[in-house]
Amino acid sequence: MKFLKRNGLVIIGLLLIASLINVGIISAQRAQGAIWTTNNSCGDPQNVNQYDIGDDVYINGDNFDPGTYTWSITGQPGGASCDPNQQVAGGSFTVDETGAFCFFAYTIAEDDCGTYNVDFDGKKDNYRVNEP
Repeated sequence: MKFLKRNGLVIIGLLLIASLINVGIISAQRAQGAIWTTNNSCGDPQNVNQYDIGDDVYINGDNFDPGTYTWSITGQPGGASCDPNQQVAGGSFTVDETGAFCFFAYTIAEDDCGTYNVDFDGKKDNYRVNEP
């Protein structure tokens, strides 16, 4: 009888944990760090948010779990961009065991203007294209 009682409590506990994960109280997602953009290289300056036509946008990150993540660059809605709600670049990127990364994402085009949102698996940043 004690055996059944003890195992029954273990099963109830496991069901409770599964329920909490299912409703999102306990998260089973990968650990996510921070992202930022740099201009024309993976080096300094970090967190560049102003770009000119022809500049290369690099997406950088740190403190991510290893794995493959999706990313995108989309024009800010509401007239804040020449490409409102349009994805101008995107893809997937695999983060290694160091958790840090940097990759070329996009070259600012002649018809880009305004603000663009960068999304790396839910982590967000933005940048603005300077007027010529």
